[in-house]
Amino acid sequence: MTKYDASDMQELIRKIQEHTATAEELRRFLHMTEQPALDDLLPYAEWQQSQEEALPSGLKEKVMQAIPVNRLRPLKHYLRKSLPYAAAIALLLALHQLLPRIGHRQPALLTATTKDGEIKRITLPDSTTVVLNARSAIRYASSPDAIREVFLEGEAYFDVRQNEIKPFVVRSGALSTRVLGTSFNIRAYPGETQQLGVVSGKIQVSSPEGKSLIMVKGDQVTYDATATFVSIATDPQQMSNWQKGIIDMNNLTLQQVAAILERWYSVKIILLSPGIGQHVLSGTQTNTSLTATLESICFVYNLQYQQEGQVIKIREK
Repeated sequence: MTKYDASDMQELIRKIQEHTATAEELRRFLHMTEQPALDDLLPYAEWQQSQEEALPSGLKEKVMQAIPVNRLRPLKHYLRKSLPYAAAIALLLALHQLLPRIGHRQPALLTATTKDGEIKRITLPDSTTVVLNARSAIRYASSPDAIREVFLEGEAYFDVRQNEIKPFVVRSGALSTRVLGTSFNIRAYPGETQQLGVVSGKIQVSSPEGKSLIMVKGDQVTYDATATFVSIATDPQQMSNWQKGIIDMNNLTLQQVAAILERWYSVKIILLSPGIGQHVLSGTQTNTSLTATLESICFVYNLQYQQEGQVIKIREK
């Protein structure tokens, strides 16, 4: 008989919750839940220390109905224990989302990327349109019959083909965005605050911490390193101005604008003087001239810049 330990179980739980578990790992997890020594494997102590959350009415019953009968028997063990419901339900829902993939060959994933200064329009197999901003990448299934799930790194504008039976899901960094049919923009560059804006329709955004946010037309939010959603009182249409070759600098810091310019013009910008990266900018600028943009920024804050090849250094005068 195969021997397992608690670290195996906790590692599998982590992968299931993060949606990175393979089909073989899911099979192994289900096999572990059928072991007589399940109590020794599950992280009850860790869950007991976490904050309890009340379950919405009827959610427990819906989950129990959703899990296939042949897998429900061992997993009922979670809900019989005095665990915080949030931890148990989160795991069950994550597992249920992945269970249909067990025993089925994963569809091939296609990748589309953009270079610095490039904008690319892509039509997905389900007829959803995606516009990729510079230095971005998206992975998606090659078959129109596959699960409508894409993985984004960078920035993209989505115009999603409506399908009430198959919701469309975008995974960007730590966030998961679920839609039926709508148009919205996601900015999710590594190391930067995520930003989402809804142009039409409605989306649901979920974080690993269990936070969920419903966004409708006109809503725009950021999600930062503190795992906090913050609403922005601006028109989401402006968030996607990049499709027209316009840099929208309203309420962005110089550091944020510098990151945008680096992607559009394939340069490296170094802010030499302390604190200048926190200067808040306003207005818009077309991306036809890097020189004009830099001169405009420097004029407002009494700065100067020096360019050596692809490296630009900005400092106070």
